[in-house]
Amino acid sequence: MAPDITPLHPQDDEPGDRRDPAGGRSHDRRRGGWRDFRRAYPGFVFTLLFALTAMLAIDGFLILKRRAYEAEVARLRANMTDQERAKTDAIVAAEENKTRLAIELARRQAKIEKSLHLSISLDSSRMYLEREGAVLREMAAMFGPETQVASGARSIPIVVPRGQRTVTKADETGITLDGGTVIAPSDAPSLAQDTTPIVPGGVRISRTDLKAILPNLHTGMRVYLY
Repeated sequence: MAPDITPLHPQDDEPGDRRDPAGGRSHDRRRGGWRDFRRAYPGFVFTLLFALTAMLAIDGFLILKRRAYEAEVARLRANMTDQERAKTDAIVAAEENKTRLAIELARRQAKIEKSLHLSISLDSSRMYLEREGAVLREMAAMFGPETQVASGARSIPIVVPRGQRTVTKADETGITLDGGTVIAPSDAPSLAQDTTPIVPGGVRISRTDLKAILPNLHTGMRVYLY
């Protein structure tokens, strides 16, 4: 007796009933290479390469300047006697300790100051309107470069001061501290977009922040820079 063989239905062999290995996906999901990415985003790639080149150039310039300074220091020290070198090292160490102490004292005093005051942190590039450690307003800040001004046979360094200062003038043009340091406003949409040079030893904040704190400022108000 012949075995019972059930014939396949015609619809079982239709292509439409078979499972699609691609899962119904019609696009190619293969990851493209660098050449495809470069062709798809030429502007982004150019900006990325330009920024990388600029950073490398700045790093190279800083390395060259550092080597030049080290060579100059070595040359000057070579022309000194042992006694002069020892005296110079002692003076440099004393100045470093004095600056470090002034910064730490200003930082601590700003936290316990009971009256309204300004605090400027050079490390974090921020300025604060504070009272007894409570931050009433936090503002972004930018600082001018350090430089040397010749005065006869001597050169006077101009830097953002550290320690305690007081406000001598405050209006829409900026905040002036005793010693001549000026906190000037910026009219750029954001502080980071302002590319105009900052006066050496000066501070810059946004005009919005200046307007917000101006009613609280007065002559003699303490400012702590650390």
